Amino acid sequence: MGLERAADGGQVIRIDVPVTVRAARVDEMRRLCELWGPKGIASRQRHLRRYFREQADGVQRGLVADFNGNPIGQLWVRLRHIDPAIEAGLPLVYVHTLVVMPEFRRLGVAEGLVRSASALATRRGCTHVSIGVDRPNEAARRLYAKWGFERYYESFDLRGDLVFMRREVFEAPAEMRLVTSQG
Repeated sequence: MGLERAADGGQVIRIDVPVTVRAARVDEMRRLCELWGPKGIASRQRHLRRYFREQADGVQRGLVADFNGNPIGQLWVRLRHIDPAIEAGLPLVYVHTLVVMPEFRRLGVAEGLVRSASALATRRGCTHVSIGVDRPNEAARRLYAKWGFERYYESFDLRGDLVFMRREVFEAPAEMRLVTSQG
């Protein structure tokens, strides 16, 4: 921890705190829904209830970025029952529902979650990670491209208007450390 003078003359406290990635827990469903903001919580709860049932059945796994005992981000990893068009003949995991609290964006949390999913894929013998992105979300597609994901499939169906991107698994997961500033 350090104390510095800000450009405006105020004080800035720098705190180096680890962010850990752990399994999602059913008892934090409401908090996970709230990561998206206050609207649509009932709909998100329906989705998360299904995700947690599938987690119990080994179909997918929820990963949570935890900061000081609080979920600040989440990512779900589908391990089985993946659409053959998404698999495209490759042993892969499909990641989805990536969200990070606005206050923790641009600090490496999302990349840490994706790299943790990649490590999970490697442990399961998979060679690739795939992600679906809403077509209008150009910022997310640019971010995933920066991480080495490439577009390979597109669909417009009940899941939405999606662009699918994939990449080979990352070589090694990155340790997540977060630096926050308080003024």
